[in-house]
Amino acid sequence: MKRSLYILGLVVLLVLMTMAGKLEFLYYNRNECFFTIGDVWKVLWHGLPLDLRTIAAIVMPVWIFTALTLRYERMPLRRFVGPYLFVVVFLSTVITCGGLIMYENWKFLLDASIFSYMSSPGNVGASATTWYLVSRIGLSLLSALVLSSVAVAVTPSRIVPRRLRTRYIPPRYSMLYVLTGFLLLGMLWGINGRRADEASAFHSDEILLNHAAVNPVGHMVHSMWVYGKEPEDQFRYMEDAECRRIFGEIYPENTDDVTRRILKTTRPNVLTIQLESFGAPFIQALGGQKDVAPEISAWMERGVNFTNAWATSFRTDRGTVSALSGYVAFPTKSLMMNDRCLDSLPSLARVLKSEGYRTDYLYGGNSRFMNKAKYLRATGFDKVWDINDLNVPQRERSCWGANDSTALMSLLSLMRETYMQQGSEGHFYWGCQTIDSHEPFQVPYRRLQNKVYNAFAYSDHCVGQFLDSLSRTPLWDNLVVVIFADHGHVYNSSFGNPGFFHMPLLFTGGAVTGPDKLNTLISQSDIVGTLLSQMDIPHSATFPWSRNVFSRNYTYPCVYANYPGGAMFRDATGTTLYDLWADHVILESRADSAGRRLRNLKTMIQYSYTDRLLK
Repeated sequence: MKRSLYILGLVVLLVLMTMAGKLEFLYYNRNECFFTIGDVWKVLWHGLPLDLRTIAAIVMPVWIFTALTLRYERMPLRRFVGPYLFVVVFLSTVITCGGLIMYENWKFLLDASIFSYMSSPGNVGASATTWYLVSRIGLSLLSALVLSSVAVAVTPSRIVPRRLRTRYIPPRYSMLYVLTGFLLLGMLWGINGRRADEASAFHSDEILLNHAAVNPVGHMVHSMWVYGKEPEDQFRYMEDAECRRIFGEIYPENTDDVTRRILKTTRPNVLTIQLESFGAPFIQALGGQKDVAPEISAWMERGVNFTNAWATSFRTDRGTVSALSGYVAFPTKSLMMNDRCLDSLPSLARVLKSEGYRTDYLYGGNSRFMNKAKYLRATGFDKVWDINDLNVPQRERSCWGANDSTALMSLLSLMRETYMQQGSEGHFYWGCQTIDSHEPFQVPYRRLQNKVYNAFAYSDHCVGQFLDSLSRTPLWDNLVVVIFADHGHVYNSSFGNPGFFHMPLLFTGGAVTGPDKLNTLISQSDIVGTLLSQMDIPHSATFPWSRNVFSRNYTYPCVYANYPGGAMFRDATGTTLYDLWADHVILESRADSAGRRLRNLKTMIQYSYTDRLLK
């Protein structure tokens, strides 16, 4: 009897701890969406099956150790079970608290993707203030210590009957305890053979409430199991032949032809400007917030403005590879941080270098972060300039490196030097990235009261000043400037809103034909294919994931994007947002009665994971 009561009591304790974590999750994210007490109850209720399954897996080893006391009544139970419970509950609490902290900023559930970013903790720390990190991490560790100690404390030192009898096992005790074991198995494997999974926790149109219902420990373990598989086995929805056929419909084999010219010459000098986190919601010209980015909005009236451009992912490492290598993004992998595939990646820099272009890249921060420098050098940039190469006084530095004004003015000076060295007959390609429109949003600029909007306004101001200065130099006449975001930002939003992926894409410069506004759907990964086609440089064989949107074969305009928890597919019929772990459609902006968008989305996921670069 005592054994059964101990096991059931431990289950109840862990259930209460898990529910407390869910309530804390909702409290910290209470501003993300409106919810009622009834919604809170639904979160707890719909998440309970998955919670019980996870808890049963944790308690089962304890049940086995406790079963041994039926034979060895004086066995010191706490000595064997205590360390296990302490470690498991401690790690579970850290995962729960870590997921809560991360969700405040990233808006997706903590999974195994976090481990790929732990190689540069210093730069990760630059995203938050010292007090934020100390308070959140300290509270998490304290909570983990307290809860794991409580779990150990409720474990008895020994379980001995009041009247110690012979060593034979009393039937009434053993049967009750065996029934307790069957209860745990039922929780673990489900009723009628149906195991609780993340789909069972999805019950609301609000993605926050669905995420709150998901068990964070079970989610982390599930993601680690998926990440541990071979790439081609991670996401499989159909036969390979069917997957290849559908992919051919989405990505035609040849889009090298050009039906429309937006460049005046086929050999312009090239400058790509990657805007940190600068999604369309911050740009009025794209339907976003007013008065945050007036400079970029004004320049969109002067160049070729792609109003329907979409980023492929949620982080700089993914977005950079998509834009500069014309590659799809992966929800569970970062090609930039995979040294094995860097030399095999196609790239705009490598192609232009083979055409006689000098190739340079400037990043105001530390280029070693997220393996950025290795990627840039491996894919064809002759020289990578970063904070270590720029003589930047302390007053002109931000948390991430040289502030955008200093970095862009340094870029202008270096471009002038390049032009002077090469003369008008030489060709160059410069790439750069801004950094200040990023947490913690501390910038030397005061125009808007809102701290986040003000940081984006500062980057906009710096880009505007840079373009104004550049346009007054001889470099401008034969220059195409391609401006785009690496990804969006989830300020006042979440990944449940597909608008996160909507981004600016602008072609400007003296080599660009008159101002124009194009509403063609274009993916971030299509930038390379579209640009190279304008330069009459074949790209289809080299860049299988990059289409030229001005090709006659671009007959099915569509975009695909993803983040660790899900993926999006958008075409002329609407948008589908899909949760990878729950295998559940989160949102459909318009009905997809034939299921074509979902089919295409799954095709993109599966086909990308059979890619040779991942093997």
